[in-house]
Amino acid sequence: MKLLVIAASGGIGRWVARLARAQGHDVVALVREGTPYRPPEGVKVQVGSALDPSALRRALEGREAAISCLGPQRVHPVSPWSRLREPLRVAELAARALVEAAAGTGIRRVAAISAAGVGDSGPRVNAPMRLLIRKSTIGEMYADLGAMEGVLRASDLDWLAVRPVTLFGSRPMRRARRLERYRAHSVVGRADVAEWLLAAACDPAPAAERTPMIGWW
Repeated sequence: MKLLVIAASGGIGRWVARLARAQGHDVVALVREGTPYRPPEGVKVQVGSALDPSALRRALEGREAAISCLGPQRVHPVSPWSRLREPLRVAELAARALVEAAAGTGIRRVAAISAAGVGDSGPRVNAPMRLLIRKSTIGEMYADLGAMEGVLRASDLDWLAVRPVTLFGSRPMRRARRLERYRAHSVVGRADVAEWLLAAACDPAPAAERTPMIGWW
C-alpha cells in the first residue's frame, strides 16, 4: 500500500515507517526541515511542515492512506507541569491542514495518534491520571488531541484516532488489545501502537471503531 507517515521522526513514527517497509509497503515520510532523521531503507523522505496544507498536498500525491504520529509535546518531556512546545494546538492545526490537503486526493483512510483519557474515554481513566489531567499541562495536551479528533470527525475522511494508555519503549510484542479501562498499571509499547496504526490504515474495510483505547493490560 502507498502510505504517508507524518511525524516519522518521533518515537511511534519511526516504528510505523520501519514496520511498513518490512511489510512491503511504499512509504513516504514527512519530516520537518532540520529534523534529524535516518529513514529505513526504501523509505522516501519529504521535508515539510505538517501544518502547511501545500506541503501535505505534495506529500499525499499518489498515496492511499496517511498515518499521523504528530501530537503536542512538553518542553521537558518527563515533567507533567512543563509548558508545551510551540506551536500550541499543534494536533488540531495539523488535522485541519490534513483535511484541507486531502480534498481531491486518493486518500481514503487517515489513522492518527490520540491518548487514553481524551474525549469520552475520560471517565474510564484511573484516579491519579484524572488528577494529572486536571492539574498539569497534560490537560492542555488532551484538549488539543480532543480538538484534533473533532476536526477528523467533522470531515469526510474515513478516519480513526487510536487512544493508547501509558507509552514506553519496547520492541514489537504484538500484545496490544482494546481496553475498557485505563488502570494505574496500564502500559503499551510504542512499537505495538505503531503496528496497530499500520494495520488500521491498511484495513480495506471502513473503520468500525473511531477511537479505540488500546494497551497491553
